[in-house]
Amino acid sequence: MKMTSYRKYIPVLLWFVLLLAAVPMLRTATRVQPADPLPERWRLPDAIGAWQGETIYYSTDPEVLQPFVDKDIEEPGICPISGMPLDTISPAERRLLPDDVEIQRKRYRHEDGGERTVILLISGASREGIHRPEWCLAAQGFRAGDRRILKTPGADDCEEFNFGVYPILRKAAAAKSEPLGYFLYWFEGPNRKTPHNGERILRMGWDRLRHGRIQRWAYLSIQTTLPRSVAHDSDTALADTAQWLANGMRRP
Repeated sequence: MKMTSYRKYIPVLLWFVLLLAAVPMLRTATRVQPADPLPERWRLPDAIGAWQGETIYYSTDPEVLQPFVDKDIEEPGICPISGMPLDTISPAERRLLPDDVEIQRKRYRHEDGGERTVILLISGASREGIHRPEWCLAAQGFRAGDRRILKTPGADDCEEFNFGVYPILRKAAAAKSEPLGYFLYWFEGPNRKTPHNGERILRMGWDRLRHGRIQRWAYLSIQTTLPRSVAHDSDTALADTAQWLANGMRRP
């Protein structure tokens, strides 16, 4: 009888123990420290091997929607159409994203005609600074096909890692249609790469709760097409493309 009467207090005791264990973490979380300095590798180089890059800019005038590269610009930092300042973040992105988000964009071209558009987005204090990858394609008027998770081959100075791939489809296209191109992406923290946005959010929350620090994360994406010559082994070509960017960002 006595055992039965004690059992009803067990949930209360468990909650009390959990509360005592959580107090130190909550105290740490309320004393948030600045994030670590950004890794030096979090920048897009001007060239990666034989691929030459050019920065993509947007006008701060919301009426001007087209992007610009250096050859389009007559006066540095000034929109050639509106005369307003240029930015690497479009007005639409500026309205939607937190103020402390940073974006770098470059279009890389190869002499054989290949083209790759690379975006590096660095989050600020908010976990919402980085969005779900398929939103990028929807904002451009495309539809994301079924996602696949692939692994890079690795290199001497760059470990292998998993990344996500979406086929880029027209909005009205069938699921098995020939893709217009491919959207490769991954999230990168101070010591971790992952294609899973949920993992990134959990790791940011844990760093804040356990260490009292808001770690910034990078979101890297590549939009590219593949030549027909590699259509029989597209996964290897896509893995090599992701490794190409990871290697290029590690080397001066």
